[in-house]
Amino acid sequence: MIIKLTVMLKRLTLFLLIACCVACDKNQQKSAGCTAQICTDIFVSINIHFTDNTGKLINVQNFSAVDQRTHLALQAKYTIIVPMPVANTKDYLVADDSMLSQLSTDGDDILITATNPATNQTKTVTLKISGGCNCHVTKISGPDTVAFD
Repeated sequence: MIIKLTVMLKRLTLFLLIACCVACDKNQQKSAGCTAQICTDIFVSINIHFTDNTGKLINVQNFSAVDQRTHLALQAKYTIIVPMPVANTKDYLVADDSMLSQLSTDGDDILITATNPATNQTKTVTLKISGGCNCHVTKISGPDTVAFD
């Protein structure tokens, strides 16, 4: 009886070990040239918003986010779900996890340009955003808000 119990415990332990190993593989990032790492299932986005000269949030025209390394506009895979501007807000999508492959692991300078429709003033700012082999896009530097004069 003790021998059967010992054998069953060994089999159960082996089964649990295999199950744990398979489960750990589920959230590992697997991209060409990237080392495997454990990533969360959180979907990260980086937004920016704009204010007028009184500090009131505004919608802008001609919004663009251009990667200065590649000279290409960042393109979200899920623009139907998260359009620019972000639905029902005055936030504008700069980058999200669907854009990881468009960005370098160490970070790219992203030139943000927008025009205030009331004054036709155009502002530009630069955000440094990393992606690449990282689990999520990350803003390294740059403002959250752009204020028009």
